[in-house]
Amino acid sequence: MLLEVESVWGGYGSKDVVRGVSCGAEAGEILCLVGPNGCGKTTLFRLMLGILPIRQGHIRIDGREVSGLSPKELSGLIAYIPQYHNPVYAYTALDVVVMGRAARFSAFDTPREDDREAAFAAMEKLNVLSLANEKYTALSGGQRQMVLIARAICQSARIFVLDEPAANLDYANQQRLMEALRDLAKKGYCVVMSTHSPEHPASIGNKALLMREGQVAAFGTPAQVITSAHLEAVYGIPIDVVTVQDSRGVKRTICLPVGGGK
Repeated sequence: MLLEVESVWGGYGSKDVVRGVSCGAEAGEILCLVGPNGCGKTTLFRLMLGILPIRQGHIRIDGREVSGLSPKELSGLIAYIPQYHNPVYAYTALDVVVMGRAARFSAFDTPREDDREAAFAAMEKLNVLSLANEKYTALSGGQRQMVLIARAICQSARIFVLDEPAANLDYANQQRLMEALRDLAKKGYCVVMSTHSPEHPASIGNKALLMREGQVAAFGTPAQVITSAHLEAVYGIPIDVVTVQDSRGVKRTICLPVGGGK
């Protein structure tokens, strides 16, 4: 398995925020983490990325323990794509993507031609090559997300970790982002993302991890995890999970809180 999380405990100081979590994903799969604020999703990401120490359990990438990898080795395997990124300097979008190659040269080196070519190729994969010379600070939220994903591709990572990537995007850009993540999985990348929308796993995910108070509430396929019973147990409110068919004949899963009004 490309990403394997086995009975992991960890957190901050002596406090375990993540408690006994197990999950995993293969190349070409999208794993969606779902759960309320404070349930441990971001902490689990930090453990995956080697930012926090694992107190107990194992996290392996392609069979290698994350705790035994150097930062350079880890950067070649897993990339973090933040929800929001606003640099101090007005770099071009191309400059931001080239930064994905930073682990390949020292602080006193400048990017080489092959670094720029890799950045161009990454942007072309996401159809954002036209933004190459635009100021990153002037881009829309959706465009910035695509540029940051291109940076991760340029980093040559096999696993992309995204912390609530759709949180600050309008509805249209959320859909464009979901399509881009689906396309990346088709190209063989492993995508791990957290979301506040339980509908996202059903629309693009292969696997879903539902968390509650740092523990696994359910893990499996979206159909197994995103159920009325599981969602009510985690969120504390009745939620209907229904399947509808859109105007193009595609089946869609919708989660509806059950209202008490007339």
